[in-house]
Amino acid sequence: MRFYELPPEVENKIRDTDSRPFVRVVLELASGDVYIPDSDILECVATSYKTEAGGNVNCGELLLKDLYDVEHNAEYTTGLGVQIWYCFGNRETTFYRFHLFVDDNGFQSQETGYLYKTTRVRLIDLSTKLDDTKLQHNWTDAETFVHAKVSDRLHPENSLVHLIAARGGINASEINSGSLPFDIPYVVVAGSAWKELCALAKAYDAVVECGKDMTLSFIESPYDTENEYSEESCIELTETDITHYRFFNNNDKYANSIRLKYTRYVQTERQELWSYSDAPVWYDEDMKSYYPFSDDSRKIICDNDYQAIYMAKNDEGKTRNVVYADELTTAEEFIDEMEVTGKDKPVIIQYDTTTYKDRAIVQLGRDGKLIGLRKASITGRAIISETNYSIFVKDDSEIAVRGQIVKNVTSRFLSDDLFEDEPFCWRRTKDLLHECLNCKGAYYLTTYLPLIHARVGAFMDIRLNKDYAFKKVRIDELTFRYKKEEAFSSEIWVTRV
Repeated sequence: MRFYELPPEVENKIRDTDSRPFVRVVLELASGDVYIPDSDILECVATSYKTEAGGNVNCGELLLKDLYDVEHNAEYTTGLGVQIWYCFGNRETTFYRFHLFVDDNGFQSQETGYLYKTTRVRLIDLSTKLDDTKLQHNWTDAETFVHAKVSDRLHPENSLVHLIAARGGINASEINSGSLPFDIPYVVVAGSAWKELCALAKAYDAVVECGKDMTLSFIESPYDTENEYSEESCIELTETDITHYRFFNNNDKYANSIRLKYTRYVQTERQELWSYSDAPVWYDEDMKSYYPFSDDSRKIICDNDYQAIYMAKNDEGKTRNVVYADELTTAEEFIDEMEVTGKDKPVIIQYDTTTYKDRAIVQLGRDGKLIGLRKASITGRAIISETNYSIFVKDDSEIAVRGQIVKNVTSRFLSDDLFEDEPFCWRRTKDLLHECLNCKGAYYLTTYLPLIHARVGAFMDIRLNKDYAFKKVRIDELTFRYKKEEAFSSEIWVTRV
């Protein structure tokens, strides 16, 4: 990932110590955008960070003079859109950086003593709303997606990114996504839109963010088949730029063995998924089995909720549970293909293959006739589950030195499709091992430079001493601190790569 591109006139001001940056705040009122006068902005703190779940989150806090509350304007309330711009003297040297919203606490009036009254406003981005299932469409219903691609902006109706985002009310036109055409045979989406998008992004090392330009972005995956992925450093910080740093080991992220354990879903060819086999069973003089329908005591006759649960065989001939089936035997085919000892066949009272995807609801009748049923079966194409499927990769040389340190990983969104001639799930496991082995430490940095174009996930080079070489780092978190009476500060958490 790269830094945001700045207008030339703004880029020229980044290292200009004679030009002090300040904040411009715009409130998106229903009556029109309102610019808060610069003199009314006492403090502005904006933070962007990557969560453990896998998504990038933006948030902030404003401290304003006491003119901004519901008493002055009823539109100063929760959910109000807020734009944060960074400026260097005039409107021509301005950069739009954050689009946030007032949180549920609204505009909070506060007073210290009698003469110092201010308003504090905490800001969140859209990810907070996407993580609230109460605000989402059909949030109580889990959705099953079959043979969807991870991300396909040209066919959003079959793209998991777009399908999950739709649960949060985001349209395809509001999404900036890359190209990850990996097939996911079967997945059940039950959590909030944000949690599911984070899990998907973590599986494919992508960046998911509710940013300033598009409502939602799902980009910057190294496995993107169309868009170039860049790890190029975007800026250099030297000891003269860094006002403070702190180094710490991130040994908690180290591992020399990766165990990827998950349920693997496999599409089978069309085969027999169910065959009637309820006892009692009789045998004729040729020792061929059949099921006598001599009265109405059999469950398939007397039970109006008789379940024909599907089972299928994998490539190794082992029987597995079916989670989804299609191209199933129709009711007419079910009767036509039924084998009996005589001429009379059972009649269908109920034959439902649509209510459930892993079983059929069947009820037969015999019309008072004596029937010997040899075979009644349902055929179809199935998706089977291979539970506790594992991939294990390790580094023997590291194990010999440090002992075995295992990291367990799981995901519902992994694909078996090839990436560079290797199944993606194997490639992803190897890349995770490389990442866990490559723990070189991390830094907390502060600088007087207004790195307003920096982004979480982007790369840069730092040098802490003129006698040291530059170190390449990746940004994990950043905070921009503006105070009316103090110097601007950029605070950055980075990891060495």
